[in-house]
Amino acid sequence: MKKVLVLLVLALVLAACAPRVWYKPGATSAMRDRDLQSCRYQAEMVFGQRTPPLSEFRVYVDVPYGTPLELARRVQDAAEEAVRREYEDYRSEFVNGFVHDCMTRKGYVLVEEE
Repeated sequence: MKKVLVLLVLALVLAACAPRVWYKPGATSAMRDRDLQSCRYQAEMVFGQRTPPLSEFRVYVDVPYGTPLELARRVQDAAEEAVRREYEDYRSEFVNGFVHDCMTRKGYVLVEEE
């Protein structure tokens, strides 16, 4: 029973890792690539219009009075890095979602690559 469960879990994990590609009946790979590039370009443009650039986000860290300067700088740097990571994660999610919707509107579906 335990072996069956392990094999089932392994099969599910491997299936989830299978590469997926956009497919549309009658579309060539060149057409798909062009549509995908167009959707990505549109996604980046819309993101840029709707979201301020990272340089406009300011991070202020209020450290207790008397904190050594080097520690205060490290805390400030860590806060700025955390904001940068969150911004990039948000950007990635926005672009991926936009591209997915764009390709779907064009008649594509995501399928496992064979």
